[in-house]
Amino acid sequence: MRLPADIFLALRYLRPKRTFVSVITLLSILGPVLGVAVLLIVTGVMSGFDRDIRQGIMDLQAHIQIYPIWAKVIEKPEPMLEKLKELDVAASPLIEGAVLVQVHESIAPKVVRGVSPETEHLVSTIDKSIIYGTHKLKEGEALVGDRMASSMGLHLGSMILLHSPARLTQNVKWKDDGTVDVSAPDEVYLPEQVKIVGIYSMGVADFDDNIIFMHIEQAADLYGYEWGNATSIQCKVKEPLNMGDLPERIADALGNVQVVTWQERNRLLFGTLRVEKNLMIFLMAFIVLVASFSIASTLITVVVQKTREIGVMKAVGMSSRMIARVFLFQGTIIGVIGTTIGTCLGLLVIVFRENIADFLSWIMGHDVFPAELYHLRKIPAFLTPGDLILIVSMSLAICIFATIVPAIYASCKKPAKALQEDN
Repeated sequence: MRLPADIFLALRYLRPKRTFVSVITLLSILGPVLGVAVLLIVTGVMSGFDRDIRQGIMDLQAHIQIYPIWAKVIEKPEPMLEKLKELDVAASPLIEGAVLVQVHESIAPKVVRGVSPETEHLVSTIDKSIIYGTHKLKEGEALVGDRMASSMGLHLGSMILLHSPARLTQNVKWKDDGTVDVSAPDEVYLPEQVKIVGIYSMGVADFDDNIIFMHIEQAADLYGYEWGNATSIQCKVKEPLNMGDLPERIADALGNVQVVTWQERNRLLFGTLRVEKNLMIFLMAFIVLVASFSIASTLITVVVQKTREIGVMKAVGMSSRMIARVFLFQGTIIGVIGTTIGTCLGLLVIVFRENIADFLSWIMGHDVFPAELYHLRKIPAFLTPGDLILIVSMSLAICIFATIVPAIYASCKKPAKALQEDN
């Protein structure tokens, strides 16, 4: 098959030769390769962070939480639960608070979630996150995360003591002048003892390391509330990403309550993730931009080297437009090759990211993705078709744009002057 003259010459100038220009050409291809690969990896990982943390929060936290405004607890949540059912909202009472966990001589601060075993499955996925034991709680039983179990040496059947900081300090009063009045307690305080009957894993390090699930009635005893009380009501809706005016309707139906959505509770976290993703993409895009300069320098070098050939081609009747297309095609081919290889390399790294992280951890002697720092147990990755198309299109556009100056420079060569130059 006979190729058009401009495409034939573009491929001919790209053919590897034992010259310095060939080395520059290979380096110019390497620029888009690294740029596109890094952009894909960064975009995929940052999008994965947002997705996995969002999913972990939605699995454990309620879509909507309802708090009392004028009291510490909701004394009779049943009427509220009935009204929420009328609004087609699944709901369950909750007692949540800080706690000190004692295992033998060690004490660690954690968070207790007192849940109703009959209705908790309506608002969270804790029942699907159990890896050992059972999720069915009775009084005197508790569920802990696998990271907490590992760090504190717990297993199924282990006994732990739970101390309520609020009750430990209830005999301590601060006076207006700043002094402290410590009185003798009216009753003997005893910690709650519970047995571990289930170990769960939500995939989010903060949850798996800090949250203890127990029966709501025993949680009431722990914090000194009456049985049947709740510190909040947690709700689950059918469309958590598009709730519309549902929070306002819930507030109007219940009255004297504060309605907080999961987006509002985690606004700072998701805002930070979004800013970090956009900033990383912006910074990494400069890699592709720098790669475009290497393509431009390569083509300018070729133009200078082929000055006499350009003069000959113009002398025999080749138009300036065709001369320009030769170098436009050459730069485009470099961009297509580099972008294609970079896309394949980036996708390959994303697929085998865990293996690569394990290898790097083995080489460096420490974990390169500590869950305590990044909050997730595994390196996340989520690359949408839109992100892939955007990155590939941007890379090709930058590479093609970089060929315009060398192409115009080559097309403006005068035949007579070009034939006189000795390169």
